[in-house]
Amino acid sequence: MPPKKGKKDPNAPTLIPEDTYIRVRKLIDLKVAMKQPKGELTSEEWCIPPNFHSTPEFKETIKFWSQCAVVQYHERSMKVPARLKSISDPSKVEKKPHPQKELKDMTKFMKSQVKQATKRTGQFLKQMEKKEAKETKRETLLKQIRDVDEQMNEELRASRKFTVRQDLFLEKYMIGSKLGEKAPRKNALILVEQSDAQAAWVDETKDEILKFINGCIEPDCETFNIGLYNGSAVTTWCPQFQNKADPKKGLADAIKWLNKNFSPKTCGPQSFPPDWTAALTKFTSEGQMMPWRVFILCSKSPGEAKNAEILELVAHIRATNDSPAKGEPVMPINIVGFDPEIVGDEKEKEFFDAVAGPHGSFLADTSNQDLQALDKMLKSVQTKKKQLDKLNKKLDKMEDLSSRVAEDRELLQMQIALNSWLTSDFELCDWALKNEEPPP
Repeated sequence: MPPKKGKKDPNAPTLIPEDTYIRVRKLIDLKVAMKQPKGELTSEEWCIPPNFHSTPEFKETIKFWSQCAVVQYHERSMKVPARLKSISDPSKVEKKPHPQKELKDMTKFMKSQVKQATKRTGQFLKQMEKKEAKETKRETLLKQIRDVDEQMNEELRASRKFTVRQDLFLEKYMIGSKLGEKAPRKNALILVEQSDAQAAWVDETKDEILKFINGCIEPDCETFNIGLYNGSAVTTWCPQFQNKADPKKGLADAIKWLNKNFSPKTCGPQSFPPDWTAALTKFTSEGQMMPWRVFILCSKSPGEAKNAEILELVAHIRATNDSPAKGEPVMPINIVGFDPEIVGDEKEKEFFDAVAGPHGSFLADTSNQDLQALDKMLKSVQTKKKQLDKLNKKLDKMEDLSSRVAEDRELLQMQIALNSWLTSDFELCDWALKNEEPPP
């Protein structure tokens, strides 16, 4: 019985790209179907399971789409699958007629396959994004750890450079004194500034004197004396230079006297500047036994108004007195200044160098401020270390998903390629049904 008027013959020959027909027919014949996922998506859950990938009808098509529809130059002999954009080019697409009813069934099958494949692609993408999000958090944490570790190490390096630059832990200053490495054979005079300006460095001053007495006076010097000078008076431990070995008034008594008379309490009421002239005149005036070497511990110079007078006095003393012994210079002075303001001040340096003379020395002792600065640096390092430990503990609780993210990315790429193949062939099937071009 002939078909009714107005309806197409279901067996009417309809053109379709032959390679598309072969692939779709093979998919139907092999009953290709997606597996339902059981937990983690793997290659087994691809819209075209991996056991079908080696099928001759699918092999080159899968390779073509897995390369993002790009043919490498060395693969130029590859048979490219038909695509909708090339449907009108007979040199690229070979079309053959097949019954329309069969094509309808094929199109229906492919529509279902594309719908499922698109859904599965979304599932693979969601799986990868979930792991990527966790891995991104982990990588961000790793970067934080690297940054904090680098900052901590940089601060440690800065601390080491600071201690070297400031000579903080040099053995000669840790064990020895900044007053010098050697005392004269006799008549060493230690003069200590007693003022409110020096009160801040009482402990550092005593430490230097103690190290000098134990390291230099005790082994090298027969007689010595200690004096405190302020703005109104000069007080001494002994009236004259005292033998260090005296059983009653020896080294121990000198240290005891210094601790009793030199403290923040005794320095506080004495206003700056102290009377340098009175201190030097007391031990160098006529009838006094000249010191072989003077050791002065002070805050800073008395100020420009007094400095010229002091320099004139020192020059006069050296010019009008003979050497105390053969080969000994006239009244060399070793000076240690404690006020950090003298560091980098050229006028201060010029004054102290002139007072010290060619055989004396001048050194600024900023160890108190340096240690405070170093303490701040090390506290910052300690804070960074605690922060680093906290971040590392947090990292220990996070799983390394980098390899699994890479695996999921590969799985997704193949799923997208397979999805693209099915979508392309579905479009060609749909085109075949809508195409009114008669077969040749």
